Amino acid sequence: MSHSPAGLYLDHAATMPLAQGVAERMLQVLSQFDANPSASHGPGQQAGAIVREASVTLAGLLGGAPEEIIWTSGATEASNLALKGIAEFAGPGAHIVSCVTEHPATRDVLLRLAGQGVRVTWLDVDDQGQFDWPALEAALAEQPTLVSLMQVNNETGVIFDIAEVGRRCLAAGVLLHVDAAQSLGRLPIDVAASGVALMSMSAHKIGGPKGAGALYVRRSPRVGLAAQIHGGGQQRGLRSGTLATHQIAGFAAAARLVRDQREAVQKTLADLRDRLWSQLADIDGVHRNGGSQSAVAAPFLNISVEGVHGAALLAGLQNGTPELAVSAGAACSAASGQSSYVLRAMGRAPRLAGASVRFSLGAEHSVDDINAVAVRVRDEIHRLRQLAAAA
Repeated sequence: MSHSPAGLYLDHAATMPLAQGVAERMLQVLSQFDANPSASHGPGQQAGAIVREASVTLAGLLGGAPEEIIWTSGATEASNLALKGIAEFAGPGAHIVSCVTEHPATRDVLLRLAGQGVRVTWLDVDDQGQFDWPALEAALAEQPTLVSLMQVNNETGVIFDIAEVGRRCLAAGVLLHVDAAQSLGRLPIDVAASGVALMSMSAHKIGGPKGAGALYVRRSPRVGLAAQIHGGGQQRGLRSGTLATHQIAGFAAAARLVRDQREAVQKTLADLRDRLWSQLADIDGVHRNGGSQSAVAAPFLNISVEGVHGAALLAGLQNGTPELAVSAGAACSAASGQSSYVLRAMGRAPRLAGASVRFSLGAEHSVDDINAVAVRVRDEIHRLRQLAAAA
């Protein structure tokens, strides 16, 4: 599903097409293992075995243990459970450290918790999207309850050094939560070696189904976490509800492909990403957001373009021939005039932050695809600038 005769899909950071074999596995489980996986009878035990097998697969991809996997509806729910659960368990005096460029699934939760009395410390970033290490050390010195950071930024692809963050958190005796929605399947992950206590994930970011996710919760040393969904007490009482066996099986099928193919696929994507940038970099007034001096995950290229209106640029690329399924760094609100808070935090002026495009590539793309994208982007920028000059 990389492209049709009319277009190219370049929005894998938003969601990836289902990976090979995932739909078939889900249909098999739906038709053959449709009992409640918590039931004690034979069919229930068979469904439960599917869930346990999936826990083994995902835990193996993380370097964790199967019993440390809590299944959720996605990374958003997982992060809500991690952040709200930690704050509620800690009670008055809870203090969480995070970064100004976090995904809304973290940022908006923390803003809400701050309104309820939780202390939140925000780390600023430089023009490469990296936070200041001395600022993190100063925050750790205050013994916060939790540090919460994403490993790969969802807009720019900028990578945070989670292994080093984890080392410092361990030394300070502080819990670390990692949003791995964009890093799972793209970077090697070892929760045990990096000292991660909690990690949020989504299946649809690695070629699994939408509506499935997980929260890794370290068991030793124990993490104090208050459940946010109550009911039947499933999953160690941390997340009640009947598990969607077929969704979980689809997540596991995608995880197995990632385990076997990640290194080769990410190398190919990095080469294609660099090829695309090499064909856009010489256009006057085109700027790369992150990546010139900061490590960036392979599929990501985020650019800002001078001399064009952001909404017009996005609409122009999404229509025409070929149609490019791309997104802005963040949705811009025409009513409020808001542009990407991530790019503004990196020092981009609001207008330039608003004229941004995120390309996120997939394994199905070819060199010919990338060449076609580059020509299409160059032509669209030229067309819009000509229109602006004539106005």
